[in-house]
Amino acid sequence: MSTISQAHSDAARTNGAKSQGPVTPEGKARSSQNARTHGLASQRLFIAPEDKPEFQQLFDQLKNEIKPKGILELTAFDQLIFCTWKVRNLSILETELAESTGGDPSIHDDSEIRKKAAILQRYRTTNERARHAALRELRTLQNNRLQQEQFSHLLPDNAPPLSDKVSFTSRTQANLKKDLNVSIKQAEQEAKTFSSQIQDLLSQFRK
Repeated sequence: MSTISQAHSDAARTNGAKSQGPVTPEGKARSSQNARTHGLASQRLFIAPEDKPEFQQLFDQLKNEIKPKGILELTAFDQLIFCTWKVRNLSILETELAESTGGDPSIHDDSEIRKKAAILQRYRTTNERARHAALRELRTLQNNRLQQEQFSHLLPDNAPPLSDKVSFTSRTQANLKKDLNVSIKQAEQEAKTFSSQIQDLLSQFRK
């Protein structure tokens, strides 16, 4: 089971083990906000029941676009989903904080509000960086997979599975091109020499 699936199951079990909780729309909204706030530093992904359709849509769209394959790509993909959802929740909290304070909370007169805004910004920065890192990892893994599938003839049979196949094949192609250019120059020089010798022979016959 992937990290996201495990987190989804864990959240469902946790919610099921608790009491029914708030039943009014206002109470549910407050409960959802609390969950987002309390889960900022969590290493598990909390998905409020009312947010599950949106999460599932995000998950399906990204998976269809990226098409991860293999355990390493799926692990990086899970991290991408994890951070993307965290950033989404942080955006909601930042918007709610700005609306409740009637302006930019980072310059509010209340130090507690400024502190909360700073914490949200710090978490956002951390998760955005982690999201970009996961995306870079996915790109590297998929580029290597493409090189393995399309240019296996340029790779040694004993190439390590996690080697940078893109750089290797690029260097290999560059070396092949260099060798080809050298061969072409040698052939051109030999052709000039041969042509000169032919001209000399023709000149002798004409005398």
